Amino acid sequence: MHAYLTLLNGRHAGAQYPLDPTRETLLGRGTDCHVMLPDPLCSRVHASIRCEDAERWIVRDHQSRNGICVNGQKVLDAALADGHEVRIGSHDFQFHLSPEPATAESEEAALRQTIVQDVPLAVRQSNEEVLAALPTPEQVQELVLLYQLSFRLMGCDDPDDVVRIALELLQERTRAAVVGFLWVDDAGELQPKLTLPRGAGAQAKLSDSLTELVLRQGHAVWVANQSAGTTYSVHFADAVCAPLVHRSRRGKRSTLGAIHVYLEDGRFRQSDFDFIIAVATQVVIALVRAHKQHALQTDNDRLRSQLPGYDELIGDSPPMQALKSKIQRVSRAPGCVLVRGESGSGKELVARAIHRSSPRAERPLVSVNCAAIPGELMESQLFGHKAGSFTGADRDHRGFFQQADLGTLFLDEVGELTLEGQAKLLRILEGHPFLPVGATQEARVDVRVIAATNQDLQQYVAQRKFREDLYYRLSVFELTLPPLRERGSDVGLLVDFFLEHFRRERGRPGLGLSDAARAKLLAYHWPGNVRQLRNVIDSAVVLAEGDRIEPFDLGLRDSGRNAAASADGSGPMEPQGLDSLNIEAWERKLIQEALRRSDGGVPEAARLLGIGRATLYRKIDGYGIAR
Repeated sequence: MHAYLTLLNGRHAGAQYPLDPTRETLLGRGTDCHVMLPDPLCSRVHASIRCEDAERWIVRDHQSRNGICVNGQKVLDAALADGHEVRIGSHDFQFHLSPEPATAESEEAALRQTIVQDVPLAVRQSNEEVLAALPTPEQVQELVLLYQLSFRLMGCDDPDDVVRIALELLQERTRAAVVGFLWVDDAGELQPKLTLPRGAGAQAKLSDSLTELVLRQGHAVWVANQSAGTTYSVHFADAVCAPLVHRSRRGKRSTLGAIHVYLEDGRFRQSDFDFIIAVATQVVIALVRAHKQHALQTDNDRLRSQLPGYDELIGDSPPMQALKSKIQRVSRAPGCVLVRGESGSGKELVARAIHRSSPRAERPLVSVNCAAIPGELMESQLFGHKAGSFTGADRDHRGFFQQADLGTLFLDEVGELTLEGQAKLLRILEGHPFLPVGATQEARVDVRVIAATNQDLQQYVAQRKFREDLYYRLSVFELTLPPLRERGSDVGLLVDFFLEHFRRERGRPGLGLSDAARAKLLAYHWPGNVRQLRNVIDSAVVLAEGDRIEPFDLGLRDSGRNAAASADGSGPMEPQGLDSLNIEAWERKLIQEALRRSDGGVPEAARLLGIGRATLYRKIDGYGIAR
């Protein structure tokens, strides 16, 4: 005898819930119940129904707030007979005991489907229940197939590949006529996404009541069509539908879709049903991971497309060819690298090129601008801190070194590190563990450090502003990046590259560059190097009024000449008053001149110098320059 409940009221009236005589069926609003009722009048586990003495079915109240009623009488427990009505919360059910299994009626008169088996699909199940139900010698073969499938799915980053691989395995293993994946659309309905063979998605479907059981209740069902004369082009004899149920970290359960498997003739075996459930469990895990990976990759590609030259060292000049050759050799060797060059010359691009060609290429590259970190937070940001270690530390923080573990850490403007931070950095580079701020347990990391600076660290060492032992540890390999003014024909290559990029980004694909504007760009001295060139082209693309960029569209105030250059911009002139070759002396003069031109405005002065505002503020304070 087959026992089942039929829902009599509500939006899902007519839904049928088969009762398994081998288990106690729980009813309530909790997610652990076999029949889940989203009803405020129901308790988490409101009642249960179980079979006793083979044919005797008992309903029991589980100390619920509102109790249960059988045929209008409130009871604690009662024996059920065919036709009895049970009220649980605001839901009314009718109990059926029949020699035939539950039959789902559709609005289409030609479609009647019989439930052969109905199993609630556990979220994050371990498959132990599935394996326990495989008593045949095929169990070993199926275990091997599931094991191989798990490895194949782990290597898939494309959601479509995840689904396709699973469907191909199911079709081969069950010898099904049609297998398909249905996804849940915005309206909460199942829609065909992929079927094998292709184009067979409309050949068979579940009735509305069974779709409700699969999609809303999260049950895997095994059904058989009972009616001949179906309106579909291909009649199926047996079908299994397994939902893909996922539970988020916050505990919210959702159904991503369902896998359908159809037979034209014959019947599925119990092992087929269990195998399909096991595959669905693996697919949902792989599908969630693939969707996240795909979203991350899409965001990463979009961000990279907005950053011109993000991963490229553009240039064929002799200095750049020599630099690229050194990068290839240095990247394969262990040890720290010190990259020297003027601001805006592309030191971070050199670090990315080294990382990309190194054995750590598949691990993270973390970039840190030391000049932008306030001195009092330097140690916390680099090495991490524990919650409560200082005011405002309301949670644990993994420092940049821990984030870059097994990868590469790029320290830009390393000369701005505090002496305390330098001492800790030296210990890490020597292989010692370090102690995050406020921690009692030491941390150990494996990180390759690439440092960069536009300062003369040897002079810093002489002035006791930088540790000598750290300098020698960082400069195992030292690379010098040439300034843009010494790269000859590379200026033209960079002009064309940035022009093409910003024409596309700003929606001006037909914009050109006049010969006069190109000549002015090629003759410019570029004190801000590549960063300044990029900003000049970006500004010109936006501000150009015609279909070509003219010289007056370029934000080159002195055309690369010094203050003594001729007003008409003809011919380079020799620099005047080279009374000193000290870099800091000239840096101080340049900062003073930039502040003068910007009427004391630091943001505008930083733009003219091609450096960050935080860096400029630090240099103004260091040189004691009045504003």
